[in-house]
Amino acid sequence: MKKIFLFDWGDTIMKNFPNEIGGMHTWHRVEAMPNAEKMLRKLSQQTDCYLATNAKDSDKEEIIKALQRDNLHKYFKDIFCYREIGYSKPSKEYFDSILDKLKVKKENLIMVGDNLETDINGAQRFGIDTILYASKDYYPEYHGMRIDNLLELNILFNI
Repeated sequence: MKKIFLFDWGDTIMKNFPNEIGGMHTWHRVEAMPNAEKMLRKLSQQTDCYLATNAKDSDKEEIIKALQRDNLHKYFKDIFCYREIGYSKPSKEYFDSILDKLKVKKENLIMVGDNLETDINGAQRFGIDTILYASKDYYPEYHGMRIDNLLELNILFNI
């Protein structure tokens, strides 16, 4: 079975701007991470892509509005967020909820994110494959799969 991708939202798909407050859909400025659109355009033609975020300021509809501002909404089959699930990464309940909704085995998922504890360690403790999106300067102690450019996903998975 093909792998299904779960992407963190802030600083993985969309840039976080620390000076902005409230839901991203209300921010003065939104911006996709470098190469996010190129990567998602290709990857989403080959496999299913989902957003898996801990954002507490936005529900699913507000996240879609934020993604629409950079035309990225069309690449995600669904969005899993704290306000919909009621749990946060790295909890087992968060990932259980996603698996239950997708009706897949955890071996079929890959979590891609920029936060070692919530995105990567949490998913790994639950048995989900992971890819850390961070330069080698961040989390130098981490020796698992890592990318520092989202286009590397297309190369890793021959897309």
